Amino acid sequence: MEPMEERIRKLFAEIRECVGYDRAEPLEKGYSDARKFILYQADTPVYLLRVHEGSAYARHRVEFELLRKHEANQVRCSKPLVVELARHLDLCYLLLSYIPGVSGEEVLPGLSPEAQLHQGAAAGKELKKIHEVTPNFPIAWAPQRTEKYRQKKEKLRGLGLRFHRQSYLESYIDDHLDLLKKSPVTFQHDDFHPSNLIFQNHRLAGVIDFGRFDWGDPWEEFFKLPKYTCQISPYFAKGQVHGYFHDCIPDDFWPKYNLFVALNQHATLIGGAQNDRVQETMEKIERTIDTHDFRNGAAGMVPPAIEGRGGSLYQRSTLHTYDF
Repeated sequence: MEPMEERIRKLFAEIRECVGYDRAEPLEKGYSDARKFILYQADTPVYLLRVHEGSAYARHRVEFELLRKHEANQVRCSKPLVVELARHLDLCYLLLSYIPGVSGEEVLPGLSPEAQLHQGAAAGKELKKIHEVTPNFPIAWAPQRTEKYRQKKEKLRGLGLRFHRQSYLESYIDDHLDLLKKSPVTFQHDDFHPSNLIFQNHRLAGVIDFGRFDWGDPWEEFFKLPKYTCQISPYFAKGQVHGYFHDCIPDDFWPKYNLFVALNQHATLIGGAQNDRVQETMEKIERTIDTHDFRNGAAGMVPPAIEGRGGSLYQRSTLHTYDF
């Protein structure tokens, strides 16, 4: 088999015959294993091209069809244009419309607190639409999710690593795993945070990077708030929760939210170890655990006490109606 660069060069020649573009520019952002390129017509970015090994074709064919469903549900996402398997090159590719703009990670810190809240609410509404897609096949999700946790716990033990108050967190998990039994199963973006949100003129323009999609409880998406979003904008994080629930956050959300935050800490540290960032990850986990009140989560009466600028992020207040 030829080197990847040579195979991609040949693939570009074939794509140019089907899609008119003048030049391709590598896109280095993100942690995907895909090779990404922006395709230009003149000086205008028009397409996003993602190139994968041929073995990934089946998954990305499914992703393509799911993106079509999201587009039909009026989710602000890239339009899926082409998905193809180039067998002779052992490559597959996904061609999407390009959403121009700047990531939320760059934009949000420069906005006023009120604007951050507004845009967080807009993101929450998009996430709610994303969760409208459900699987067309049965998934025994609760036992699968429980087993995934057991495996991550065992893998962390094998690495000889422990995180802040780990036994305390594991006791909370064991006491609340039954909450998963009533979980609905929907599409999960699985990487929904400001770095994967595109802004134009300080307003949310689109959601990108659906490649890590999964199926499961839609509320599990919110564990990314303390992991990523709160570090960028606690106001945006608060707005996202209120926007998702249209300012009517159900009491049973908070204990499940706490459970999902707890369930994902083992995987977070494993990821940190794999990327040689153990100490940094340990500190992030400690901050997450110390800013959540797991004692009260079971009752669903006291929200997690994540502190941000302007007080408790999840204070149970009714925000004004957002105008988008």
